[in-house]
This record gives sequence, C-alpha cells and structure tokens, in this order.
Amino acid sequence: MKGQIWYIALPIGLMCAIRFSLSAFGYASPHWLMEEVGLSLSSNPQIPYTIRVWAIRDIVLSILIVFADKSMVKMLLFACVAIDSTDIISAYLSGLSGVFDATDGWLLKLTSTAIAALILDLVALTLLFIYKTPKNLDLETSSIDK
Repeated sequence: MKGQIWYIALPIGLMCAIRFSLSAFGYASPHWLMEEVGLSLSSNPQIPYTIRVWAIRDIVLSILIVFADKSMVKMLLFACVAIDSTDIISAYLSGLSGVFDATDGWLLKLTSTAIAALILDLVALTLLFIYKTPKNLDLETSSIDK
C-alpha cells in the first residue's frame, strides 16, 4: 500500500483495518467471537480451530497488503477478491445444503463482513486500474510522440 494516492489507500486501509481487527479478536479469543455471532461451543466444538485458521489467514494477508509496494498490491487484492468470494459462496451453499438452519443468524453476520471486504477490494482494484500516475502518463506521452 506504500505510495498510494489517498483515495486508493482509503478503501485498502479500511479493508485491512476491518480484516485485521476482526481477525485479531477472533484469533485471540475464538470463544468471544462465537458468542458475538451466536454460535454454541457445545454444538460446534470444532469452530474455535476454524476461527483461528481463518483469522491467521486474514491477519497475514492484511499485513502483506499494508507493507506491499504498488506492484504487489494488485495481486494481493485479487487474492482478497478470490478469498472473500469463496467465503461468501461457501456460506451461501452451506445454508442451501441444510448445514445451517434459519435460526443461525451468525451466518448472515459473517457473510456480511465478507461482502463488505469484497466491496472494498473491488473499489480499490477499480481505482488502481483507472488511476494513471504521472510517471505512467509521461511514458504514454513519450510513446505517442515517437
């Protein structure tokens, strides 16, 4: 994210802040996160492990994005789009297959954070593709002059 103009850094920074903070809480206290989203530990004993796996993935991804240079940010944001999309699709398919019933409100809460992250990922990627740096403009102008 180093060297990005503010309106590109803003959605990337928001996405990283959301991703990192929620993941840090989940990693440090998966039982707390389970309570917040309405999951029962007795009926889901494997979920604390799953939460920690998800959390460390998002913590590492956030750190990589924050310290990435301009050339790496696009690739990392594509990875975020893929991860968030598969999280959303997996949650949706789990609901359709009957793994969770209508009373599992946590599914909606977790999916909504993935949707929010996906929106920020896509906004940042779109801005990165349409934004022309002065250096890029100079290159285009010099190639047109030839």
